[in-house]
Amino acid sequence: MKTVEYFGMLTSLQETGMPFDVEMLINDPVPALSYIKEQHGSLDAFKCPSVVNHLKNTYYITSPIDFTIERIGDDHWRIKNNRAHTTSLKRYFHLQMPESQRVNDSICMNFGLQYYFVNNGDDITMEVIDPPLCHLQLTNMCGEFNISKWFRPTNFTFFLDPSLNEVSFKRGQPLYAVRFRAGGNTVKLSRIDDLERRERLLYEQMRATTLKEFYPGLKLEQMYELFKTNMKRIFK
Repeated sequence: MKTVEYFGMLTSLQETGMPFDVEMLINDPVPALSYIKEQHGSLDAFKCPSVVNHLKNTYYITSPIDFTIERIGDDHWRIKNNRAHTTSLKRYFHLQMPESQRVNDSICMNFGLQYYFVNNGDDITMEVIDPPLCHLQLTNMCGEFNISKWFRPTNFTFFLDPSLNEVSFKRGQPLYAVRFRAGGNTVKLSRIDDLERRERLLYEQMRATTLKEFYPGLKLEQMYELFKTNMKRIFK
């Protein structure tokens, strides 16, 4: 059994207020197997060990609120909180970030729901993927890195089906998923409740991602090597 620490938050490129001001709405990551069984019962596919092994260290990241994204022009979209004013979420929604190119005629969208996962030396790789066995009208931006060697947040960054003019999400609905590869071990998540430690981790994350601004094109392996001291500081 390997332990991964985490916390989640809503964040903006132009952050105002405290970064944890909506913490009470943020959901814990949900084990994929538990979610699927609750929604559909024990599927026949669960008799296949390859399916179960694929899902056992997979967690859904779910929406903290009800919200809608709607088209208001060819390349113009807006976001609204279904229970409040449109402007309440505007600062958390960005277009063409971090991808400026179209993919299958879709522009990149980003909603500032981030989760941070960190591990002390167990050589665990985390993937960001579409939530398995969940029907979504979007494609998530994929990626992976070793959370025992480097530190940065996940993001709900996606490409919406170009035929859609509107898409809505409910609180508790899976938006994207994270999957951990831990050498065959089961991964247990442990939430970081200490706000001071969260602030320290956010500071180290800022130091990690700033490197790419000054030295574009760094490979992950180079980032791992440069970040060794920071990882030791996180866990001292």
